[in-house]
This record gives sequence, C-alpha cells and structure tokens, in this order.
Amino acid sequence: MSKRQQIPSSLISLAAWLSLALAFVVGQLGNQPDYPALLAKSFPGAQLVEQADNNGGPVVLEWVNRQQDQPQVVILGEGQGYGGPLQVAVTASRTEEGARVHGVHLIDHRETPPYVERLVKKQFFRQFAGASVTDDFLLDTDIDSFSGATVTARGISQALRGSLHLGAVKHLGLEPSWTLDPWVFGWEEAGMLLLALGAVAVSVGGRSKPMSWLKTALPLVSLLFVGFYTNASISIGSLGSILLGYLPSIKQHPIWWILMGTIVLGVVFMGRNLYCNKLCPYAAVQSLLHKITGINMKAPRWLNKHGRGLVLGMIWASLMLIFLSRHPSMGAYEPFSMMFALEGVGLQWYILPLSLFGTCFVPDFWCRYFCPVGLTINESVKLRRKWVNRLSQRRQAGQSIVVQTKE
Repeated sequence: MSKRQQIPSSLISLAAWLSLALAFVVGQLGNQPDYPALLAKSFPGAQLVEQADNNGGPVVLEWVNRQQDQPQVVILGEGQGYGGPLQVAVTASRTEEGARVHGVHLIDHRETPPYVERLVKKQFFRQFAGASVTDDFLLDTDIDSFSGATVTARGISQALRGSLHLGAVKHLGLEPSWTLDPWVFGWEEAGMLLLALGAVAVSVGGRSKPMSWLKTALPLVSLLFVGFYTNASISIGSLGSILLGYLPSIKQHPIWWILMGTIVLGVVFMGRNLYCNKLCPYAAVQSLLHKITGINMKAPRWLNKHGRGLVLGMIWASLMLIFLSRHPSMGAYEPFSMMFALEGVGLQWYILPLSLFGTCFVPDFWCRYFCPVGLTINESVKLRRKWVNRLSQRRQAGQSIVVQTKE
C-alpha cells in the first residue's frame, strides 16, 4: 500500500473511532429512562406521587385520588434481560390477606421486540394478578415461562423479585420468607457446557479418530441445540451489550456466560477461535447448504478486495446505532433470529435469503464476507498472537544481552 493510500485509511480509521466514542457519550447522556413519560404511557390519566422516604427500598409511587378498584401504589423494579436492563412497574395494594399484586407493566427494555411481543400474545403478564408480594416469582415454579422468550421472562421475574421483596422488607417490615435468588442450571446449561468443552477438545485433541467424529458431530449438534432449541447465537448485539456494560446475571443467564467464556478462553489462553465452525449454528447451516448444492464458485474480485472493509463498515454502523440508542438489538443485523425463530426485524428479512443464496455458490459466504462476530474474534486472535510474538522477541533479546554480558 502506497503512502497516499495509507494516509486516507488512517484518517478514516481515526474518524471511525472518534465517532464511535462520541456516539457512546451522546447515548449515555441522552438516552436515560424518562420515568414520568414511561409511567404516563402505561397509566394514562393517573396521578402518581413518589413517596418522600423510601427507607432504602425501591421507588414507590402512591396513587393520588384513587378509585376503589384502583391499586394503592406503583413499585418500580429493574432486571437484566438478554439485551440489557429492563424496567417494570408493579401495581399493588394492601388487603386483609396481605400485600397483593394488581398487575405488571414492562415500561422499558432492551430486548429484541419479537420476544416481548411473544410474551404479550401469550398473556404472560396476566398471571401475576393477585399474587402475594412475598411469592418466589421463579420461572417454572410459580411463574409459567414460554419457549422462545425464556430469557426475557427470566429478566422480568428478576425485576419483580428485586422490587417486591425489597419493598416487602423496607416498606412493610416483613421477614424474608421467599426462596433466595437461585442458580439457574438445568440440562440446557449442562448441554451448553458440554458443547463448549467439545469445542476445546476439538481444538487441542489432534487428529485421532474420536476427535474426527467429534469434529464432524459438533457443528450439527450446535445447529440443533444452540440454534433451534436455545436460540442463543452470539451477535453484534451481544458484543454491543458488553461495551455498554450490560452483563447478565451469571446466576440467571449462565448460557450467555458459557458462550462468552468459551470465546474469551479461546482468544486469551489458546489463541484460537472456538466459536466459528464449532459452536456457531449458522456456520453449520452454510456448510450443509453448500454440501447439498455442491457448487464451488469464486466470489467476485471486488468482494474479495473490499470484503473486509465492507464488514468493518457494517460493524461501525451497527455500533453507532447501539451506542446512540443504548439498545443492543437495534444494531443487530445478523439473520439468526429469522433462521432459528422465524422472527426478525428490518434488514434481517432481506439478509437471510441473500446470505443463503450466496452460500449455495460460495463456501461460507456469510462468514467470510459479512459476519461481524467472526471478524471480531479472528482479529482478536491475530492481535493476541502479535502480542505473544512481541513478548517472545523481547524475551529472546533480553536473554541474548545477558549471554553477551557474561561473555
């Protein structure tokens, strides 16, 4: 690359990084939840006044000039969904049987919209009416969950537990009688952990026959389990969540931590990409589709030449949307939810058929030219190897100086 080409490229990179930093700051300052507006939308016409002394408990608003059938208070709570924090407003009243819930309203969230819509359609929120504030509010114990939106439902239940239980102690003076925040670790989490261990084994296990079988079976199992069953694919939205500081509870969302931990383990300690072609279900889709067609065409020259710049531009645009909106799913353009849950938004409706069509002719079409996660992991591996090589060279240079000094 000539010096004339290097200078504009450096300027473009600098401008991209500066614009991302500015978008992050603007998003943090300008997208804080407007609780009065959110409450006015959920409770039109209601007059709510915040209690002056919450005694270290959650924010509680009293219902002014309430009618007989209206709740006495609105309690605000926050939980952690898959895309980031979510806020709920819980209406409650004291009765002869104790404090009871009237209803639950999800007033703000960072989840992918189709998953929230699925909960609304299946009347997830209606089951809370009449519940005691001292109930456990645990999924599949006293709350019914729904397949395909379990993580969002778990975040809502976490917000309920945090606000109602703290309020029961601080405002009502009740002694804790509910189950403490448990670890969520069932056979789904165990299955994900086994898949992660399989990815590590394939990477370090050599070319033995058992490893060959595992290498063949692992992507297929990941397709069924990570893709269709848990729908837990890693996306640019997942990376954006980390950059925004939205880290799910390790107790409530261990699958997320297992996948992210596997990626970090591979990059930092092994210098390898343990996710792509091992745990990514969409990589398995592409591999199967290409084997079915049997066509092996070369990508256009312009795509090979500018492919990296294209995906970097898409990552930049995606992160700009994520930082400005503080909403990770706003920037996610991968076709995963369309492929594995038949639900998508915006560009995903067009990207899925185009990526599948391209895969019919060019191997790993999406992975090679458009995947933001694959590029991010691979670049991290290259950076790690570069630093390791530098440290090794410095160590060798230091040893050489010591030898010369002794001589």
